[in-house]
Amino acid sequence: MNISLAKKIIETCTAQGAHDFVICAGARNSPLVMLLEKAQGIEIFSFFDERAAGFFALGRSRRDRRPVVVVTTSGTAVAELLPSAVEATYTQTPLIFVTADRPRSYRGTGAPQAIEQVGIFSHYVQASVDIASLDENLDFTNWSRQAPIQINVSFAEPLIDEEVPTLHLSVGEATPTIPQLQPVKFLKVDQPLVIVGPLEKWQTGSVTRWLLENKLPIYAECLSNLRNVSELEPYLIQGGEKSVQKAFEKSHFQSVIRVGGVPTLRFWRDLEESYSKVPVYSCSDGEYKGLSRQVRHFYGLEHLALFQIHSDASKISQFLSEDRLLAKSLMAILEKYPQSEPSLLHRLSKKMDGLVYVGNSLPIRELDLVMPTQNPAQHVAGNRGANGIDGQISTFLGMSSEQSANWCVVGDLTALYDLSSLWVTNQLSQRPLRIVVVNNQGGMIFKNMFKKDLFLNSHHLKFKAWAEMWGWHYNQSGDIPSGELAFADLQILELTPNPESTNSFWQEYQKL
Repeated sequence: MNISLAKKIIETCTAQGAHDFVICAGARNSPLVMLLEKAQGIEIFSFFDERAAGFFALGRSRRDRRPVVVVTTSGTAVAELLPSAVEATYTQTPLIFVTADRPRSYRGTGAPQAIEQVGIFSHYVQASVDIASLDENLDFTNWSRQAPIQINVSFAEPLIDEEVPTLHLSVGEATPTIPQLQPVKFLKVDQPLVIVGPLEKWQTGSVTRWLLENKLPIYAECLSNLRNVSELEPYLIQGGEKSVQKAFEKSHFQSVIRVGGVPTLRFWRDLEESYSKVPVYSCSDGEYKGLSRQVRHFYGLEHLALFQIHSDASKISQFLSEDRLLAKSLMAILEKYPQSEPSLLHRLSKKMDGLVYVGNSLPIRELDLVMPTQNPAQHVAGNRGANGIDGQISTFLGMSSEQSANWCVVGDLTALYDLSSLWVTNQLSQRPLRIVVVNNQGGMIFKNMFKKDLFLNSHHLKFKAWAEMWGWHYNQSGDIPSGELAFADLQILELTPNPESTNSFWQEYQKL
């Protein structure tokens, strides 16, 4: 019965639109592994690290806009998927976790490899199905494909209980459920600033059209994928987050419209307390409003059409003039401290093309400040749910494409957290993969927040041995060459900013 049950599960997954299966093989999931190894019409990837596997699947699913299946054995192997389940929930990513289990009679006994797997993901899956026989229901017709699901399957001994057939699988459609327009009348919004958080590339067209119709100032994070839209450049804020803070201090704006994913900028958090009286309107393809206080949130970007904007053109013109002066001062400081971390990333961003994946926490904030408009990146991406530094490189590898160059920019602790990620690269078709590790010897995002060394996790590690371990080319530099970058297809570049220059940069920026 095990092989027949495994066959039913695999066919159910492909009927839901899954083409890729990420396998973490063990004894308990061997019926699934044996079938998948012989199956035709799908693609499989093998991992030994379930956490890396979950984040790789997350990236792959976001890239292809279809479900990806992760197959684990029993025990704590299942628990390793929780971080990617959390991220998938907050980014509406359709992962399918197929978790093999021991028979139900083992539950609560403390027997080896037996833990409580049903419900382990709590509300970080849309559905959790516990199945042990062919006659039990396995129906996901109501699955929205905008959150993960779990199929927990119990296999009894003997695990391989019949001949393993060759499956000829047909992959179904993977269209997510589209939210219906809410019955809302047109909504008047006075003198708004637009903050655009993460957008997938395919979402930018409709947002761009709406922005051009309304001609409002736009704080576009690097993950918004709007900085390369030349028509928007006259309205894009270029002086960084300081421009936003100054604008509200001077009452240039009376409200905020957030578009896309939850933003990273500090001002968004300030809307909780310092600017708690400022009306906030939110519109995204997700259900989360992004603040704990009252927000008018609209699920579905098509709801942007409901906003009736009332703005003062003279205030907008004054603000944009002030912003351009601040941007000019910012550029002067970047040139003054060329070995500072922001300056290195500014110049690097002028050279990175194709996919540019940005990891938490400091690199994404610095690129929000210094990544210029009209940069060569075709798609800027990153994880912006609840996860911190885990699984970033694995997600990047899942999102990577053989059709373009692929760049990943992460901090040193982020790289250390995901050292096993490169395991999968020899299973990918040939493609340029460049990982830039900004090594500032610890978690420097906390340096000015707490003034305590314990928060920094300081170290003196280098990443050359990591590159050698996986057979990648390696280069270390404290500068970005002015000419073309000579990069091998598989390259790790360790950037080492000058800490004194970095401190000086931030001190002068804060005084602007």
